[in-house]
Amino acid sequence: MLSFMVLLTLAIHPCLSEAVENPDKPCVEERDEKRFDTFLKHHLNKDIPKNEEVKEWRSFIDKIDTWKRPSQSFFRFSNESEKDNVIAVCSTGGKKHKGNLCISKEKLNFIHVTIDNNNVMKVTKKYDYVILACDKVKVKNKCLPVHFEKNGNGATPGNTQDCS
Repeated sequence: MLSFMVLLTLAIHPCLSEAVENPDKPCVEERDEKRFDTFLKHHLNKDIPKNEEVKEWRSFIDKIDTWKRPSQSFFRFSNESEKDNVIAVCSTGGKKHKGNLCISKEKLNFIHVTIDNNNVMKVTKKYDYVILACDKVKVKNKCLPVHFEKNGNGATPGNTQDCS
């Protein structure tokens, strides 16, 4: 009986942690502000290089210390309204996609950086629909982006509800 309980616990545990990390809809999980702050640091950082020069991107990746992430995306913004357009994907600027993911209603410009063995291999400008994980942040009591998800299958916003 004990071995059955151990096996059952081991089988259920990954499912439970998956549900906690990936809620079944956006903006319902109350999270602390750290995940949103990390999103800002990694994807909407004011110090993002203004060009595609590999040398500048190496310095930037060093600064934010994300060498272990082989695929990274960043938004450049010259004013607060451009930054707000990204954050709005988690409300009126996005549609529900799946789980806690929202997809932008409009295509957005961003930079994709490929890293291998602590080396910037490629820096590419992209213009595509953006998929973001969105959670309700306790301190701000708003639905905000906490993760940038790759849109590898060319997903587009459907006729689903707005995120929020």
